[in-house]
Amino acid sequence: MASDPSDSEESSPEEQRVEGKAQQLRNMAGGPRCYGLQPQPRHRLRSCEMADKVADTEPLHGFKFSFLCLSGVDDSVSPRTLCDISQEFSFVEWGVNFRAEKQGKEPRYASLGWLRQLREEIDRRQQTGKFAPIHFAAHLGGEYCVDVMKGDASLVRTLWEDYGFLRVQLSPTRAHGVNSSQVRKYLASLKSVITALPQVEFVLEVSRETRGLSFALMDDPQPNLAFFFNCEAEAPKGGSPAVAKGGEAAAKSGEGSAKAQASKQGKAVPRPPPCPHPGIHVGYGGSLTVENLRGELRRIATVVNDPKRPVWVDLEAGLRSQSAGKHDEFDLGKVWSCIRTVFDLGLPRPRPSYAAR
Repeated sequence: MASDPSDSEESSPEEQRVEGKAQQLRNMAGGPRCYGLQPQPRHRLRSCEMADKVADTEPLHGFKFSFLCLSGVDDSVSPRTLCDISQEFSFVEWGVNFRAEKQGKEPRYASLGWLRQLREEIDRRQQTGKFAPIHFAAHLGGEYCVDVMKGDASLVRTLWEDYGFLRVQLSPTRAHGVNSSQVRKYLASLKSVITALPQVEFVLEVSRETRGLSFALMDDPQPNLAFFFNCEAEAPKGGSPAVAKGGEAAAKSGEGSAKAQASKQGKAVPRPPPCPHPGIHVGYGGSLTVENLRGELRRIATVVNDPKRPVWVDLEAGLRSQSAGKHDEFDLGKVWSCIRTVFDLGLPRPRPSYAAR
């Protein structure tokens, strides 16, 4: 990003790298710098390029893509870098995992100090007068998730008021440290939190464990309710017990186990159709990587098959790298590759709030 004229600080090497990557994508677009960067409409393509472009993205024609959620940000990446990327590409959202016993102690769980730095960085940018919205989603597991399910809105309110989190994802599953055997009993208390904070979108992870609760919520859906279909939570029939059971191994490996199994079988991970209620925002995740993102977006568009249904996708394990001295690191190179994939497909749209859908 170009520095604010009133800012006397020189750009850091990290900021220069972010600006360099953003400039490459702007050059590909063939246009000037643009916040909330939008690709050129398909009808402006030269006739010699039209056939290839349409053939490559036909399932995505009319696909209402809401945003790209890049999850598992932690202390290995600075809040300033995330904010720089967000101000260039409005379709990006950052997923921050919250789980009390892991916070700041394991990869994919940012520390409280990192969250303070995030708040300070956002405050600094707001004071400059040149500030594009930066989108963050809180992914709650363990006791944080249970507290919200029981009707405690205090954490969600703090995340919204102090940090600007617009979305909160609840994952009441064994893989995320929650006893899911009786989650349906929390229907009334969870609805009380959803209705108490209409400015926040509440996302429920849908799986076999949460199916009863999700069906009950659909009986009287709130306008700020969304469903996330994590294909990692569903084990293929005849799959290994470890995959079916989930647990800590699934939580740590994220997309790894299902991706490995699908790869061995030579089959794509199944993507279920969205819930029948057209007013509920839906998202897909699990087994998404830099390498398969383009193809999986086309498969998801085919499954949804509704130009009026906004859809987001979420990557976490597919953004991690292993290297000498670096275990399970958030890889900015993979982040840039995902952004470029979405950009090249012409998918970016202004990120809608639930109220705009």
